[in-house]
Amino acid sequence: MLELNPGLSIWTFIIFGALLLLLSKAAWKPILNSLKTREEAIANSLLKAEQARADAEKLIAETERQRIIQEDNLQRQLREGKEYAEKMRNDLAAKAQADAKALLDQAKAQIERDTATAIAALRNEAADLAIAAAGKLLDESLNDDKHRTIVQKFINELPTKQN
Repeated sequence: MLELNPGLSIWTFIIFGALLLLLSKAAWKPILNSLKTREEAIANSLLKAEQARADAEKLIAETERQRIIQEDNLQRQLREGKEYAEKMRNDLAAKAQADAKALLDQAKAQIERDTATAIAALRNEAADLAIAAAGKLLDESLNDDKHRTIVQKFINELPTKQN
């Protein structure tokens, strides 16, 4: 059975009170200060983590904005490059067409000059042949200037036919 000893109980309470007083003076304040310091360190860490998260979100937003700007610049440069290439292709085609037309016109002019020269040479040859034939037919010698004038008049009366 359990007996309750009043003297022992009183001394237990007195020792417990003294120990409590001693702990409150010597150990309780350092323990509370340590807990308070730890609580402040945790609060500071949480605050720094929140700031780091906010900074990371800002950095992500800025990076996304820069990516969009760079993508727009790239698209604009590609579009300008395509437009420039198309313009160059059109300019080269127009220049080639103009050069071809100029060469064709030059060739036509050369053909016309050569044709006129050939016709003039043919007329002179025809005139010389006509003079020689007329001289043989008449068997007389007219001067060349007179023969040439007669033949030239005859040739000029002929109809001219050119394509």
